[in-house]
Amino acid sequence: MNFKQDLVKNILFKGINVLLSFVVTVLVVRLLGPEGNGIFSLFMANTAIIALVAGFSFNSGLAYYSAKNQFAPGALLNSSILLLLFQMLLIFVSEKIFKTIFGYSFYLDLDSTQIAVWGWLYLFAVLLNSYITAFFTGNKWFDTLNILTVLINIIFIIVFAFLIATKNSHSVEYSIFILKSYILLISLQAVINLIVLVGKIKFRFQLSFLKMEQLKKVLLYSGVAFFANIFQFLAYRMDYWFINYYQTKNELGLYALSAKLNQVLWLLPMTIATVVIPFTVTSREELSLKIKTILRFQLNCYFLLGILLAAVSPFFIPLIFGNDYAGAVLPFELLLPGVVIFTQTTILGAYFAGINRQDINLKISFLCFFTILIGDFFLVPRFGKEGAAIASSVGYALSGFTSLYTFSKLPGNSFKEQLFMKKKDFKTLQSLLLSKLRPNA
Repeated sequence: MNFKQDLVKNILFKGINVLLSFVVTVLVVRLLGPEGNGIFSLFMANTAIIALVAGFSFNSGLAYYSAKNQFAPGALLNSSILLLLFQMLLIFVSEKIFKTIFGYSFYLDLDSTQIAVWGWLYLFAVLLNSYITAFFTGNKWFDTLNILTVLINIIFIIVFAFLIATKNSHSVEYSIFILKSYILLISLQAVINLIVLVGKIKFRFQLSFLKMEQLKKVLLYSGVAFFANIFQFLAYRMDYWFINYYQTKNELGLYALSAKLNQVLWLLPMTIATVVIPFTVTSREELSLKIKTILRFQLNCYFLLGILLAAVSPFFIPLIFGNDYAGAVLPFELLLPGVVIFTQTTILGAYFAGINRQDINLKISFLCFFTILIGDFFLVPRFGKEGAAIASSVGYALSGFTSLYTFSKLPGNSFKEQLFMKKKDFKTLQSLLLSKLRPNA
């Protein structure tokens, strides 16, 4: 496997999927309206934290040990499915207890008798997808994963474009219908991915599982990643809960759009991070120099892109999503500085994970979480979605600079050299691009 080739192909595919995902976002947001988007976004935030807690970041351990190729794929898959069934049982029991105490489901604070069933199905599909994706990533089957992602995005677009053509209202009932449609499509994605994975590993239906010592290794790695992911997720989403508590679903819907649009900027770094983890596990020293170039190029290009987006957003957000979403412009602009700087954390987090330094990710995630928590506590009650945007932007920026500083303390690095482009970076970039045309480059 060649890092340069895989990186370039993943970036190209990600460009396609970013475009397709953006189209999906536009269709869904227009279908829902601001209030419906608030309901949809709250459901996604609630289920994501449940999936994270129940999943225990087991997908991180799967990706790491799939890359190390220490365990039989069949035993690893069987153990993952068995663990998934146990996790779903815990989620089912927990939801019943929560509803008995509070009177509504922990998936969504609406009086809907069906939301528990649909929420459970969604979590099953999300966790299954995360485990399957970990197998693909660890084994460096990036092409297969990218093609599958393009396929499901096209299906999403076809379905939601049809619904746009036949939509009838922005009611709460219709928002729930759109949510159910989304859940069915995610479930379809999980089924397709599982079928492909079974074929890739030449799976035979045998009751072989990881031995207890092997399972402990995966869980130990996952455990450290779990706490880092918990803090980072709360940093991403707790502003939703603050706005939902102090403001309205409409306000939440506007903020959720501004956050989603900003997070599109993280898709490219996440793509790079996906390639970084397995290659760092197997060739740390060789990858370190390439990481430095990528970090410098990304930071400088994203800085210019951020200025451009801030300038055009007052025109394009209402144009694309409708005038009802004009209130999302200012939060979008306030989030941009932190989101741009945080891209460094995305890539370096993968590098630290690949060298088995999850402790670094844990500390940086907690710093980001704590900063945003304090900011939300003081700013959201008074300034609403704009206060949440300021708090998140500061937390993201602090996380990005801390990641760079920590990386600079490793042998052969310095903080200053990571901030500005060098002439040699353009030659390295040229080499990366040409590697797609020249396989041995």
